[in-house]
Amino acid sequence: MGIRERDPLSGTELTGHEWDGIKEMDTPVPWASRWALWASIAVSVLFWLLYPSFPLVSGYAKGLLGYSTRAEVAAAVDQAEAERAQAFAPFQSEDIAALAADPALEARYGLAIGKLFADNCAACHTTGLTGQAGFPDLTDGHWLWSGSPEEVEYSIRYGINAAHDDTRSAQMLAFGADGMLDKVQVKQAVEFVLSLSARAHDAELAEAGRVVFEDNCAACHGDDGRGGYENGAPDLGDDRWIYGGSRGDIYRSVYYGRMGVMPAWEGRLSDAQIRMLTLYVLWSGNDAAD
Repeated sequence: MGIRERDPLSGTELTGHEWDGIKEMDTPVPWASRWALWASIAVSVLFWLLYPSFPLVSGYAKGLLGYSTRAEVAAAVDQAEAERAQAFAPFQSEDIAALAADPALEARYGLAIGKLFADNCAACHTTGLTGQAGFPDLTDGHWLWSGSPEEVEYSIRYGINAAHDDTRSAQMLAFGADGMLDKVQVKQAVEFVLSLSARAHDAELAEAGRVVFEDNCAACHGDDGRGGYENGAPDLGDDRWIYGGSRGDIYRSVYYGRMGVMPAWEGRLSDAQIRMLTLYVLWSGNDAAD
């Protein structure tokens, strides 16, 4: 074996390997690094033996200690569920009216239930419950299906136009698009609706629209346009509008129709959670008319 070439600056022997003009010096790994490597291997082998680790043909190596984080997590979850059930025990009652009559519940549980609302309802009704285009304001005391505790709970549980056998059903027909009314009649009906809420309107068209309304709209909204709890028809004589109260908005509603959807929360939320949301909606309303 011949004499190796040495690095001219340090005098260290070279290995003979060269990459793009860079020559490798023959400097072995330091002993401290070697011992650290072997120590880490020894510790890993120890952990493999003591704790659950690698898979086997049928299952996995459970380790000599029999330790399981899965069991600890399951126990922690069970404990949390037990504490939750105890904390929200009052809402296990079947009588929602009795819960609504208890003034202490809001002070004690309002903040926690607000998080439940934010997680499940705020996307449509907003975190402030004030609604948005297409979704009703839950704070104004104006109700489509009555604001009694039982009726609010029913709407949350079974939904509106939802995929549930017991859901409520409500639809505004497309009177213009489906050819039930011509454009002149639609305009007349719109002017009459504007007159019901004392908005600026064409009196002559509104008077003609009265007949159109009685023949086509009164069955749901009533002769006076005040709506009905039994079918979810909104009150047209107030200043609350789900889809907008301008002349153009009302025209689109009459011409193309409307059909909102409220999901059924039965099966997604527990009975106690549905009662919590019912109370939260009632607490947030300015007047819970029934």
